[in-house]
Amino acid sequence: MLRFVAIVLLGTAALAAGCKSPAAPPAPKPAEPPAEKSIVAVEPRDGAHEVLLAPTFKWKLPSAVGTPRLVSFTLFELGPGAEPPRPGDKDKEIAFASGLHDVTPTAVDPFRPAPAGVVLTGELRDMKEVDRRLKPETWYRWGVRALGENNAVVQADFFFRTREASPTPAK
Repeated sequence: MLRFVAIVLLGTAALAAGCKSPAAPPAPKPAEPPAEKSIVAVEPRDGAHEVLLAPTFKWKLPSAVGTPRLVSFTLFELGPGAEPPRPGDKDKEIAFASGLHDVTPTAVDPFRPAPAGVVLTGELRDMKEVDRRLKPETWYRWGVRALGENNAVVQADFFFRTREASPTPAK
């Protein structure tokens, strides 16, 4: 009987040693924030009212673009009104800038001389410098297109309305 008790004890010890509970699964890694996939209008904001008649345009490229290889900017005049007109055939392109990727990939000021390497064309550039401004109380659409690493292309359009014309000071 002693032999039987010894075998039972040895068997129980062997079972206890060989029966490990399954290891807990590894804790999930914290999720990385999703890569931004859209261009963000910084200035003027999308849908903004009372925008200056000579704004500087600023935007933020998505991180998914990486280092941009090409960046272009386009400005369209849409017309007056309380609500923005629907984009369409009557949109009038008044400025186009290319070559921004090397010099200024996140901003452009179409009312000042373009930095070296940036090509700025359109009706706005053809105006005399003293008259170079947008029409008051008018809707505009501006857009940015970027070609990034791995040929990732992003593009976005934004709308804004200019403020009233400032009264001309009396002489």
